[in-house]
Amino acid sequence: MTDIRPLLSNRIVWYVAAGLLLAQLPLLKYGQFWWRLPRNEKLAMLFVAGVFAAACIAALFFERERTWSAAGRTLVRSMAILGVFLLALAALDRNAPAYLLLPLFATLALVIPLSVSPLARSIVPVILLGAATVGVAGYAMSHVQRERPSEPTVRRSYLQTAFYTLEAMSFERYVPRPATRGGALDLLGEKVLLSTGDGALYLLDFPQGATAPIVERLRTRVPNNREEFAAAFGGSANAPTTAAEWTDAGPPRVQTWRFRVADVIAIRDANRVRLLASHHWWKGEEDCLVVRISELTVPAHEFPANVEHAEWRTFYETTPCIPMRGPMRLRGKNPFHGEEIGGRLALLDERTLLLTLGDHGFSGIESPLVFAQDPDAAYGKTMLIDLATGRSRVFTMGHRNPQGLYVTREGLIWQTEHGAQGGDEVNVLVEGGNYGWPRVTYGTNYGSTVWPIGEAQGVHDGYRAPQYAWLPSIGISPIIRIEGDALFPIWQGSLLAGSLATRSLYRLVTEGERIVLSEPIALGKRVRDILEMPDGRILVWTDDAALVMLAPAKGDDGATLFAVQCSGCHTIEDGMSHRIGPDLHAVLGRSMGSASGFDDYSPAMRAQRGAWTRERLDRFLQDPQGVVPGTSMAFAGIVDARQRAAIIDYLSKSASPR
Repeated sequence: MTDIRPLLSNRIVWYVAAGLLLAQLPLLKYGQFWWRLPRNEKLAMLFVAGVFAAACIAALFFERERTWSAAGRTLVRSMAILGVFLLALAALDRNAPAYLLLPLFATLALVIPLSVSPLARSIVPVILLGAATVGVAGYAMSHVQRERPSEPTVRRSYLQTAFYTLEAMSFERYVPRPATRGGALDLLGEKVLLSTGDGALYLLDFPQGATAPIVERLRTRVPNNREEFAAAFGGSANAPTTAAEWTDAGPPRVQTWRFRVADVIAIRDANRVRLLASHHWWKGEEDCLVVRISELTVPAHEFPANVEHAEWRTFYETTPCIPMRGPMRLRGKNPFHGEEIGGRLALLDERTLLLTLGDHGFSGIESPLVFAQDPDAAYGKTMLIDLATGRSRVFTMGHRNPQGLYVTREGLIWQTEHGAQGGDEVNVLVEGGNYGWPRVTYGTNYGSTVWPIGEAQGVHDGYRAPQYAWLPSIGISPIIRIEGDALFPIWQGSLLAGSLATRSLYRLVTEGERIVLSEPIALGKRVRDILEMPDGRILVWTDDAALVMLAPAKGDDGATLFAVQCSGCHTIEDGMSHRIGPDLHAVLGRSMGSASGFDDYSPAMRAQRGAWTRERLDRFLQDPQGVVPGTSMAFAGIVDARQRAAIIDYLSKSASPR
């Protein structure tokens, strides 16, 4: 009798390697092990495991030879097994995501049939499959979402703009990560008041020359009843940070963590400190929610020491109360568009407050209610509120989700708002103006090429048009104007807008009320608020709870000198991430004019012989044209020998290839 154990062992190696590859899929997709996925994803993984195991067992049981006819039979058998499982899924009203189904199909169509083909006699396919498994596993493990370190960290980076090289100091974990996104910054004397999205309040001090902010948590918080709202729908008040934290609240899912604080401002005089915060509020007895402005007033001499003894009161509340159930509610997969709160606050003068309010998704598509064009509804408006009496009136209407608001010294009101799929806007607000939403927009409905209820497609005819719009959307958030000239004299008068989707800042150059230029500044973080400090520095609050301080790069260390004098043309990445000039990673010891993949060397540089040494690089940095006559490097050189030495020391840290 023929010993079939070697044959079976060979196939088992194939199947184990293929199974390990399939097991990496959740790591590649979500950065999570499969057992930490939500219930629906776990069931999908079990489905994949069941189909794969059944096909492997069938091949082991039915095929005792290595022939192409056996491979053909195995292919048909594997597809039949997959079909039976898919029918079972359909009968149970379940589905499996494409990121699992497509690799499963490829495995059933290729790997398992090849394991019983003549190719299975060779060890080479098994080696290749094993190598692929190890490679994918290594990549997947490197992307596993791990717990963030709890210690505060300062990260320094440099950002290139048209006129300034910015030093970005990112202070991370100095403020504990909030339960949800949102929040805002405002000046309170020489300090900064920060409200997080979950209502925690902090005083921040950024002394000149200090290496880190001084953070003081106030013994009070904005009174938004987030936990009560979440409990009403069986959800969580905490925003999910990993796939495992997404919960099934049943269709339609209520994204309860989007219930949040939107903005805070501080008003201080000789006698008192007055805090005003905009936020959601859940009315459980009425089964609906509103947006409130809550007020906290503390005698100036008792702030912040005795703030815990002061009581918040409701200063303003929107009408009507937004329904969460019943025929007027939002329909679809998510009946709570809390991210569309708007909620920005700004003082027009000493007596008058301006509040922006989003329409929370009530645009006439997912509900018959159209808040932004209803004069009796506060949503989709900007509201003018008397600070003494609390009385309010509509200032402008026709807004979707206005998340930025800034009043200039001259009284011009700049406002930013999210479009739908495209059409993010910068507006100048004029009392009585109708800005058109949802009747007109430059955007379209999500997943569509039209705006289905638009009076006209792609125009703002009949309504006040924006000063500027983006297509595609950038997820525009706050906006300020650079008022001072101490640090950024060339930027004075420019607008600075934040972005959530592109994780950037945008410098907007204006001529009167017209925006003539938009300069993106890649920050790498979702920008939630921006504040100009009294000394001219720019403070940014981000959705990952980082405080980023921006200032023109200054200093005599190598990193700063390289950023200011070299990074406009060069990077130090991997030796191949070239810009106008070649990437300078591992430049010391590299042959002159030889960066891999850089084809724009001048003939003069290509003609050079030998490698870059410290001495040759020092001479070149001092006088590029003198050392390499005809070089395309349009740079006069660095006179200061100490600066050249610092830059070369900085470059030497990347002297060995990574």
